[in-house]
Amino acid sequence: MTKGSSITVRLGVGQIITWGSSFYLPAILAVPISASLGISTQDFFWAFTLSLLVSGFLGPQVGRAIDRLGGRAVLPFGSIAFFAGLSLLSVSTNQVMLILAWLLIGIGGSMGNYDSAFATAVSFFGNKSNRVIAGITVFAGFSSTISWPLTSYLEQTIGWQQAVFFWALMHLVIALPLNLGIPRTEPKEVPTTTGPIRKIIKNRFRFDVLLVLFAVMFALEGFIVSSVNTTLPFLLGELGASSEVALLAATILGPSQVLARVLILVPGKIMTPMRVAALSIAAHPIGVVLIWIFGVNALIPFVILHGIGVGLNPFIRGSLPLLFFGTEGFGQRQGYIMMLSKMVSALSPSLLTLLVLANVQSAIGLTFAMGVLAMGLLVWLGAIHRVRNKAALDASAASSLEG
Repeated sequence: MTKGSSITVRLGVGQIITWGSSFYLPAILAVPISASLGISTQDFFWAFTLSLLVSGFLGPQVGRAIDRLGGRAVLPFGSIAFFAGLSLLSVSTNQVMLILAWLLIGIGGSMGNYDSAFATAVSFFGNKSNRVIAGITVFAGFSSTISWPLTSYLEQTIGWQQAVFFWALMHLVIALPLNLGIPRTEPKEVPTTTGPIRKIIKNRFRFDVLLVLFAVMFALEGFIVSSVNTTLPFLLGELGASSEVALLAATILGPSQVLARVLILVPGKIMTPMRVAALSIAAHPIGVVLIWIFGVNALIPFVILHGIGVGLNPFIRGSLPLLFFGTEGFGQRQGYIMMLSKMVSALSPSLLTLLVLANVQSAIGLTFAMGVLAMGLLVWLGAIHRVRNKAALDASAASSLEG
């Protein structure tokens, strides 16, 4: 097995366990855990939201640590934090223990999410990391397909406590050894001014437009991905879907994501980061337009298109910043870029649910508008990219003439 394949498998399997034991856990266990603790499901989801916020706030520090020390020195601590948090969750008897457990899971998530995996890949492969990043997202695409039925089966047969502890053991027995097997890298000096916040201060608060464009674009997409994925069966029902159609849609969503991620692996210059980004961002708004034109008959195509957009989203989170900023300080910069997206993603399911209850057409109209705005920002980024390429070609030509 090549080094690239080995790291892809290690990080990819880790992503399956990370997502299955954190983001996808509440869909199956929120109700039984809430009933067991005597709290409302809403209180459970506030604790879950807190973990997402913690993960987002810690992102820049974790990214900087990976930039300096490599993933081998950081990711194992994420597995340990996950084990501690899930173990505490499995024995929780009150709301305080629940909150503390999700705080620990949030700390683990900051070291075990996509951005940490991407930063680890970039630390090894630099500007040639896109294929590894794509491979990681293909593995992660199977997380819901594996974790939802498995967690549901465990909950029904041995109870939610043992189901949660099973995932804790997965981190200890599988994820931790995989992370410990990542090759070591030599420590690097990372200038303290590489962080966008410090850079802004150093430049007398002149904002870096490129960073702001990325942060807002990914935040808009983060709202769409997190809110629609989390509320999809309920949303489809409010749009007129029968229970059978809603079930079929839920079955189609996962394969649509995986298929989209496999397409990223097409070699050559066909699936460039900018083209993948355009397809990813355009998919959801096109699906909404189909609903407006064809009504309930377009719900399945809508889910397929939404799944394609969701499936490609993680790849562009890693590949676009790499294309524009390069490898230096990738992890820390990525943490800052994605911080707003993670905060928006944490709050978006509740916000979209309220909108759907008020007026479902207004709700999908909002996600459509966000998608169109994100596409506009991508077009802006594309113009910047073309100007940069032209300037680089002109400089190269001038250098050749001087030579």
